[in-house]
Amino acid sequence: MKVLFILLRVLFGLLFISSGVLKLFPLDYFELILVDQVGLSWNVVPFFARFVIWTEIVIGLCIAFSFRLKWSLISSLIMLVGFTLYLFFQVFNGNGAEDCGCFGELIPLDGPSSIIKNLIFILIGSGLLIMKSAAAKWRWSIAAPILSLITIPIIVGFFPLPEYNSDADFELDIELLERSEFPDSLQSIANGRKVVVVMLAKCIHCAQLASLIAQLEPEEVNDDLRIIVMGKDEAIDFFIHETNIEDFQISRSSDRELLGAIGGTFPTVIFADNGEVKSKWKGQDVNIKLLNELLQLD
Repeated sequence: MKVLFILLRVLFGLLFISSGVLKLFPLDYFELILVDQVGLSWNVVPFFARFVIWTEIVIGLCIAFSFRLKWSLISSLIMLVGFTLYLFFQVFNGNGAEDCGCFGELIPLDGPSSIIKNLIFILIGSGLLIMKSAAAKWRWSIAAPILSLITIPIIVGFFPLPEYNSDADFELDIELLERSEFPDSLQSIANGRKVVVVMLAKCIHCAQLASLIAQLEPEEVNDDLRIIVMGKDEAIDFFIHETNIEDFQISRSSDRELLGAIGGTFPTVIFADNGEVKSKWKGQDVNIKLLNELLQLD
């Protein structure tokens, strides 16, 4: 039984370490989830994301090497309970189908799956806390603080904080929108009425909206509708193919300043008229009826 609890302790610690490490690949994806789902400012999220990742790794190291095991386990349980309550809130608000980012982009988990995972982790952590004396055997305590300190320059060195030019443009205006290149556009985005839809390739709500857009006739919207899809190229390819929006004006983007300007909320609809952004709608306010009205199809 002692060996079992020792193995459970090491496994539990490794799970926390892997959760933190996987969030780094890619880190942009985890940051985007924090902005989109948690509502953090795009200026704050680079610091918060790295802190959360480092905290998970440190807790995992302390548990795996049995350093201050009681407090490490309590910290892990507090973090798990906090994440689980947040996930319950997400599911209750109808956003449970979205990836929570717990294991990065490599292992996507929706809300219910992540809740089940967290409840199992809470059960294991509680058992280890109750049987702390048995679980604390075979320790190498000094390794945990040393490795924890080493992870700081590694995270900052390999995943540096984003640098913005002194003239970085976080204002949602025509100049920012014009950065997006549309291969077959007939006229500049600054000319006439334009409806710009910004979507994330990994966003389920965006996929639903894109599937409805695909039912429109491209000839009817002419050059008035522009679609910006954000994400990695392979994810964007899959998104465009699955939603059948190939015939519309589409631009691929990973512009962090555009992400900051829309607050990282997807989908976002922007209405511009003669070079001036008039209105924008985000998240649940976006639907096909709104697009039909803006495109004057009703």
